Amino acid sequence: GRGTCVIPTNETYMTRVIDNLLQNAAKFTAAGSVTVCCDKDDSTRKLRIRVTDTGIGIAPDKQEWVFDRFTKVDSFKPGSGIGLYLCRLIVTRLGGAIRVCPDYRAGCCIEITLPY
Repeated sequence: GRGTCVIPTNETYMTRVIDNLLQNAAKFTAAGSVTVCCDKDDSTRKLRIRVTDTGIGIAPDKQEWVFDRFTKVDSFKPGSGIGLYLCRLIVTRLGGAIRVCPDYRAGCCIEITLPY
């Protein structure tokens, strides 16, 4: 839906989550695009944020594993492997959920849902 909603959050933490997702998307997208979309569902009072890219994607068998601590999809890319782990920790503490969209095939889509 369209319109405004207020989510109970910590600005610093949410900035960290979105920044990490955008950095990951850019890191794994050599050519193409990175997109952020938001929508809300007034019936469930959930805000959905999707960060999509046209990069290399995440294999189906790794889509839950990437949220584990010190996990790296590509050991040749820079990073510590804790970014998505911290994203899940923050989003969960805010009462939400984060996942890799399993049906997205044009790269990768990470979806966050948060209550409002």
